[in-house]
Amino acid sequence: MKKVKITSQAGVSLTEVLIVLVVVAIIVAFAVALFGASASNLERQNIARQFKVSLERARFDSVKRRATNCADMSRVEVTSPTSFNLITDSDQNGTLDLGTETRTIEFGSRSTVGIVSSGTFAPYTIRFDERGHASSGPCGTETAVQTPTVFCNLPCTAATANSSNSNVIFVSPTGTAAFLPGGSSIPNFSDPTVSNQSNVQRNPLLAIWDLLTANSNSNANVNVNVNPNVNANVNANVNANVNANVNANVNVNVNVNVNVNVNVNANVNVNSNTNSYCGINQPVANGCICESNQHVQGNKCRLNH
Repeated sequence: MKKVKITSQAGVSLTEVLIVLVVVAIIVAFAVALFGASASNLERQNIARQFKVSLERARFDSVKRRATNCADMSRVEVTSPTSFNLITDSDQNGTLDLGTETRTIEFGSRSTVGIVSSGTFAPYTIRFDERGHASSGPCGTETAVQTPTVFCNLPCTAATANSSNSNVIFVSPTGTAAFLPGGSSIPNFSDPTVSNQSNVQRNPLLAIWDLLTANSNSNANVNVNVNPNVNANVNANVNANVNANVNANVNVNVNVNVNVNVNVNANVNVNSNTNSYCGINQPVANGCICESNQHVQGNKCRLNH
């Protein structure tokens, strides 16, 4: 009879099982906490970006419509810590209709995000004029734009807002909106320096252009000093009566390509008197002249061939 050989099999104790379960529970707890914080941060960033996009849309609408009247300026109204209104000319009729063109964005019911301020919250407005510049306050007593707007994961205050739990939307006086992490220092803007360009010389070629494009009934006195380096193609049909002083009736077609260093110094006195044109096969009489596509033959205007 064979004997049954019994071999020992190693197992785990209850204590070892409990240790493994505790370690797994700790890892899962950390993962859930990190995932929850990431979802909350993402939701806060999305709300802050939505506010920034609303500001940009209001600014673009005011600039597009050239809104000069305060009541017609597109704007964003922060009405509570968890909601704001966007007012733009959505039907594009040129005016704002508050009853139908006010869009309310409410985010308190879908997140724990709120707008925080250093003191007690008070509603405020950010509006944009025809140049895109931003202002706040009621119409008639406008003030500098109220900024920044801080979005924070509640519970939160202006003192506890930082880069890990908040985002800041800053609006410059010229209307530019910036998305910043919480706790960022707010930039200061001074007025730009404007130079006075009082000693600006006129393009000398404009004197020649003015002479060529002068009205037919005009007297022009032009001082022109010309040191020419000119490449020009000029096609001109000119009928002129010349005396010691030049009296000219001119019909000129000009095609000019010019590379010019110009100092113009000339005295030109032009008296332009418009003569009437003779008809085809009509005698040249009473001061009429033949047109550019005609010639005189037998004291009559004939068409050129």
